Amino acid sequence: MQINRQNLKWLGRMMLILLLVGVAEILVVLFVPKPLPWVALIPALIPLLTTFLIILPMAEAEKPAPPSV
Repeated sequence: MQINRQNLKWLGRMMLILLLVGVAEILVVLFVPKPLPWVALIPALIPLLTTFLIILPMAEAEKPAPPSV
């Protein structure tokens, strides 16, 4: 895989997901009285968000164009 502007866009999205999930985790631990269920559920957002915001759009972008007649 070549490093180009398109690939950096996907890397930026992944970094944003990790940053947002990490901040959400910290905020829950600091401000929720009983954070145990939330602390277990918030990291599950990483694969879910990665699937919908990175993998699916990347798969659609890499589909070959239909042959022209």
